[in-house]
Amino acid sequence: MPRQAHPSGDRASQQAAAVPFRHREGAVEICLITTVRAGRWTVPKGFIEPGDTAPETAVKEAREEAGIHGRVVGGPVGYYDIAKQGGRYRVAVYLMHVDRVDDAWEEQSLRQRRWVSVRRAEKLLAGRPVEAVFRQASTRIVSKEPS
Repeated sequence: MPRQAHPSGDRASQQAAAVPFRHREGAVEICLITTVRAGRWTVPKGFIEPGDTAPETAVKEAREEAGIHGRVVGGPVGYYDIAKQGGRYRVAVYLMHVDRVDDAWEEQSLRQRRWVSVRRAEKLLAGRPVEAVFRQASTRIVSKEPS
């Protein structure tokens, strides 16, 4: 997969992820999903298709993988690298404020979806590639006011 110049001078991200959050009853909740193969908890992410932006991809993947809708809040909160399908990929991570949750969604037969506290999400994501970026994201999430 060809790489393009990243605005920071770094290599471009090939994947984008959403850290979906909402405010419910005065608390922040994070939406996590399971991976298809191993059933481990993670956040929605996927390859950036030609013509799509990283934020558009993050929102699209959240809709397909978790049945949630919303908007990206701000720029990327960070990046991480993963090994997948015999290659290494850079993932751009975005905060996504969720405003609607579907009862049924495209990948519900492949994945579980769970709303958890920030602290519980940190525990479930421990040891996962997204862990460090999630910790950065969580500090931004808890400072956000409900919209």
